[in-house]
Amino acid sequence: MPWGSRKSSSRGDGPDLEDLIRRAQDGFQGFSGGTGKMLAIGVLVAVVLWLASGLYFIQPNQNGVVLTFGKYAHTDEVPGLKWRLPWPIQSVNVIDVTAERRIQIGYGESGRRGQADLPDESLMLTGDENIIDIDFVVLWRINNAKDFLYSIRDPEDTIRLVAASAMREVIGKTKIQSALTEGRNQIQTDTRALMQKTLDDYKSGVTINNVQLQKVDPPSAVVDAFNEVQRARQRREELRNLAEAYRNDIMPKAVGESEKLRQQADGYRQEVVNRAKGDADRFNSVLEAYKGAPSVTARRMYLETMEDVLKNANTIVMGSGAAGNVLPYLSLDKVQKSPKLGEIPQATVGEAKP
Repeated sequence: MPWGSRKSSSRGDGPDLEDLIRRAQDGFQGFSGGTGKMLAIGVLVAVVLWLASGLYFIQPNQNGVVLTFGKYAHTDEVPGLKWRLPWPIQSVNVIDVTAERRIQIGYGESGRRGQADLPDESLMLTGDENIIDIDFVVLWRINNAKDFLYSIRDPEDTIRLVAASAMREVIGKTKIQSALTEGRNQIQTDTRALMQKTLDDYKSGVTINNVQLQKVDPPSAVVDAFNEVQRARQRREELRNLAEAYRNDIMPKAVGESEKLRQQADGYRQEVVNRAKGDADRFNSVLEAYKGAPSVTARRMYLETMEDVLKNANTIVMGSGAAGNVLPYLSLDKVQKSPKLGEIPQATVGEAKP
């Protein structure tokens, strides 16, 4: 059959194209009555409902991230009723940006048994090569809804991995004694700062509010030995404190006593020096007198010397003329004070010599 020629079918093989068009026209003409109006109203209602599906509401604690054909368009941060183009043109993800979220590291919930330890997360190596068991909690919130949803995959798992890595790095620079005692606050501060820096580098849209240590202990297998070491250290510290207290008590006394002895020595030194100076001055004066009158000075010195020697003696010195007129006298007081009976001191009379 040539192109463009047409042969009508006399057999019942089916309607041709013209028959189909004619039947369609007849069908549409049939809707010109009440059925056509109902169809138009139905279509209008469907369109209105489709457009109304673009309405959504933003609470004060929420942000809405709007996507156009799956690509980020904008973020609604102002609370209130909002509208977007209906699906499938646009969609919106509404998330809470003020709620504080919590992630546990090193332990987890185990139903009725309470908490279950997770050694793969909790066991860490300290700076002095000891193993320590640490459980801690990270408190965080969303600060940028777009970055939180589309900059990182699985944000909560990412935060967990960053937290464990940051804590291991901080503990690796800390000695075990510090981690168990006074260094806990510093560990929390350093871990939080390191986590925030890492998550900011990832553009995660997350703020770390706090890191809280829940448990810091030696591993359970060596806890008894470790406690024994701790008791020994506490005893050492007690003895050190006692020694320090004794030192603080004895040192002021020793300093005071040494100052007293020094002052006494200074006084004695000054006394000896003054006495020596006096003796020297007296000798010089006697020397000057002796040079002027040797015989008189010598006689005077002799008499002064004899006076000093004989002033406590029991000997009476008398002149030769008075010796024969002396009556012997026995002192009963001296007899009573004598240490041995019969050793009675006798008064002696001597003749004075010129």
